[in-house]
Amino acid sequence: MTMQQEVEVKIMFDFFTEQFMQYALYLGLALAVAAAFLSPYLVLSHQAMIADGIAHISFTGISIGLLLSSQALYFAIPFAIIASIAITILTEKANMQNDASISVVSAFALAIGLIIVTVGDGFNRSIESLLVGSILTVSTSEVQLAIILMVITIVFVLAFYRPLLAMTYDPEYAKFSGVKTSLLKYSLAALTAVFVVIGVKTVGILLISAYTIFPALISNQLVKSFKLTLVGGVVIAIFTIFIGITLSYHLNLPTGSTIVVVYTILLIGAYLLRRILRRN
Repeated sequence: MTMQQEVEVKIMFDFFTEQFMQYALYLGLALAVAAAFLSPYLVLSHQAMIADGIAHISFTGISIGLLLSSQALYFAIPFAIIASIAITILTEKANMQNDASISVVSAFALAIGLIIVTVGDGFNRSIESLLVGSILTVSTSEVQLAIILMVITIVFVLAFYRPLLAMTYDPEYAKFSGVKTSLLKYSLAALTAVFVVIGVKTVGILLISAYTIFPALISNQLVKSFKLTLVGGVVIAIFTIFIGITLSYHLNLPTGSTIVVVYTILLIGAYLLRRILRRN
């Protein structure tokens, strides 16, 4: 690399010296890693849309939190956790299909949220910011929450790797083998709920489910084993966040939307690469 190229690279990434950009990067990376650890278990067990359902639910939780306090997350997180557990209960106990239980709970919660926004005095938060996110305005406490979530998620997945793997591929066999599948499902749903609520700040309600879907989908195009899918998803998530934030800054684009576009391009590229390698 020539000296001129080194200078150009330095200028390209110089904006990360700004504190607000550092916070955005820390939050984005923490959430991306947490999502990448959750992604294979949600995608491969056909629960990918639970994040989308909880995103709609989080709208109501955040709305309630904004009416009652300046710290909306402290109200939205337990609200989303309860809703995610309700989805799991409907799936397991009420014999509903997973997508149906997600639709029931999310539709009800979203309806309540819209009522609150319509009739609630003192709701002064822009609806647009909830829908599309605002990663460049994150606070220190939100960054800290995201890092704590990332650590808890990593520890949870590593500690229960084999039971989670068994539950993902064959729930009946896992239950027969003594795996506490219900407890793991509730824990996974709760972690996903916390991730979604914090992640709404990054990409908004409309796009947050992309974080939990793309890492496993992209990685699964390139590798065969579950472990490599997990590791590959983490690497892809970190790369995507870094590139997405960089492009959004230089092109003056919405950060969350840019990140999702980068994910989509990588998925298309991974699919085409797999096709080429198969032909050869």
